[in-house]
Amino acid sequence: MDRRKVLKRIGTGIGAIAVTPSVISLFQSCQSIETYAPFYFNAGDFGKVSQLMELIIPTTDIPGAIELKLPEFADGYISAVWDAGKQEKFASGWKAFLLASSEISGKVVDKITVSDWDVILAKFLKPGNEILDSEKDAAAFAKELRSLTVSAFKTNEFIGENVLAYAPVPGEQKGCVDLMETTGGKAWSL
Repeated sequence: MDRRKVLKRIGTGIGAIAVTPSVISLFQSCQSIETYAPFYFNAGDFGKVSQLMELIIPTTDIPGAIELKLPEFADGYISAVWDAGKQEKFASGWKAFLLASSEISGKVVDKITVSDWDVILAKFLKPGNEILDSEKDAAAFAKELRSLTVSAFKTNEFIGENVLAYAPVPGEQKGCVDLMETTGGKAWSL
């Protein structure tokens, strides 16, 4: 194939990508959590979701969800990538989760503390806990939030470069090798 045609097609492909303001802010989120203006959640719900995500991935010897800006990423991701049906399902799950949380804690949602959220998440996420029929949507939401949090964590630049095995320029392909031998037991960064 002619080199000019290839370069023309590549240029056309790159130009065809539509970059919306929400996608740009998704990748350039420099705001702190106090000044962040959420796209999908309202400000009160965003604070609660941030607390829940921090409980799922707390700060240890590596940064936690809030320091890694996972709530901001999740908010932008839901707004920019998910279709309206998935967003609506997530919103109804959130409402069910808040209702169940209020019933479990015996408090109004705005009065629920971080330790209360921890107990509520443990009820829904730890295996073997009894989930009532009225709490099934809340449990499904908790699992979806955990999945979203873990996905955001694994794709975070800091985690990819400093925690997971990272090779910006891949070397040779070796088929059947021991993970301990090649990366010291770390999973590969995406």
